[in-house]
Amino acid sequence: MAAHASILSREIAEIPAVAARQIADGLDGYREVGERLRRLAPRFIVTCARGSSDHATTYLKYVVETRIGIPVASMGPSVASVYAGPLVLDGAACITVSQSGRSPDLACFQSRARAGGAETFAITNAPDSRVATGASVLVPMLAGPETAVAASKSFVAALVAVAGIVAGWTGDKALLGGLAATPDALREALACSWADALPVLGAAASLYVIGRGPGLAAAREAALKLKETCRLHAEAHSAAEVRHGPIALARGHPRDRFAALVFHARDRSRKSLETACELLRASGAPVFTADFDVRTRARLPVVAAGHPLLDPLTQITSFYRFVERLSVALGEDPDRPAHLEKVTETM
Repeated sequence: MAAHASILSREIAEIPAVAARQIADGLDGYREVGERLRRLAPRFIVTCARGSSDHATTYLKYVVETRIGIPVASMGPSVASVYAGPLVLDGAACITVSQSGRSPDLACFQSRARAGGAETFAITNAPDSRVATGASVLVPMLAGPETAVAASKSFVAALVAVAGIVAGWTGDKALLGGLAATPDALREALACSWADALPVLGAAASLYVIGRGPGLAAAREAALKLKETCRLHAEAHSAAEVRHGPIALARGHPRDRFAALVFHARDRSRKSLETACELLRASGAPVFTADFDVRTRARLPVVAAGHPLLDPLTQITSFYRFVERLSVALGEDPDRPAHLEKVTETM
């Protein structure tokens, strides 16, 4: 008898269909939001999010800063919800990302940001939620119901929305073309096998997950999933920051059981990612790389998206399939991680 498929595995399998729905029903709206931001011409953007949604704002940060050139800063929701600090945001846009839209601290921050002069945008999967109805502009994820505690399809949906907004803001036809091809690329990504990494990463006591630029969002999301679904200690670092101290932990000693997962890139960050791989291996750590180049050592196959900015979407989709299987192999329940709930209502 076949094993019962987890809810998480079923929601991961829905990712290509979610992206297709976004392209068909949401892309025009995402472009319009981008065009609105272009007219608004904010001096800077502040983001408000937690968990996987906060990792989506990392993607937003790098895409906006590298393509548009204005600063994007993540602000802690507790600045408003706990400390009642002043928010002086004249000339800013505030973008809140939340799958459920129900966390009181996010809603509080958004409200205070609006009162402080910011134009507010909510990227959410719950159009009737407090975060959605309290924003000046609603950006629907269109991911459909997500019931597994660990987010998957909503994270990818948030990245699609961000890419669509930036394409509209910049008028980038190449990025729009890449978005149109994304559902097919995501279907291919689901078929990528990372089985070679199962025994090594599953036996690790500690892992580094490395990325850079837009790919750092995928690295941070992967590290969180390794913690919550597999109970493996994993920390995300940029390929640059890992050299400023953290690499000291990757020393060669069998009892350390240390390993690394690197999300490679097809942009100007590739050289620094290659250097990080070399240094980690020289320290004695086994290193697996989610890379497009078949010549790469210990390569985990991934699909090149229709635009390099969209590669983190295909990479994290392949990772999701892998981490769900790793969770099951380790005897964990990927749908119900211990001590966690689907909606975390913090203040």
